[in-house]
Amino acid sequence: MLVLMVADGLAQSPGKPLAKMVTKAYAPLPADLTVAIDYREDTELNSRLRAVFERALTDRGHRVSDDADFVLEFESLVEEKLGADKPVSVVGRGGSKTGSEVGFELRLPLDKPKPAVGGRRYSLNVSLAMRSKPPLWGGSAVAVGSHGDRFAVQSAMVRALVGALGQTVEARSIAVE
Repeated sequence: MLVLMVADGLAQSPGKPLAKMVTKAYAPLPADLTVAIDYREDTELNSRLRAVFERALTDRGHRVSDDADFVLEFESLVEEKLGADKPVSVVGRGGSKTGSEVGFELRLPLDKPKPAVGGRRYSLNVSLAMRSKPPLWGGSAVAVGSHGDRFAVQSAMVRALVGALGQTVEARSIAVE
């Protein structure tokens, strides 16, 4: 699976989330592609995103079947970013030669420069492979914003990634409505 962090290039926006994607083709894909869609975590969001993947794939002329030889696997994540007034926790564990362990938690205030205040970070990682084989294609999309409907943001990322299926895209902005 291709995992790429592009959030550093995204500035906090008071309006719509800003999104970028990148994809990598490792081998050519057949023109008459039939795929199964799988997601890593069984959540309501992923179930809804699966339907968006299915529609985007069929709109591009591909077929979706649970018993297909090709599997498109995706993983979605929505993280709340820390606000400037919230402390950061650093949790750790140390050990000694005698085998005793000491756990600790430090609560540190955020210091300058201040990070973007609050918001969300949306990420979507996708790979396409033949069952039990290495990926033939992978893509990753990230969006950062102060607010936004998680389903709408990630649906836009799904459509953009499926639009680049089988292609290598260095970096491209995604329109999030």
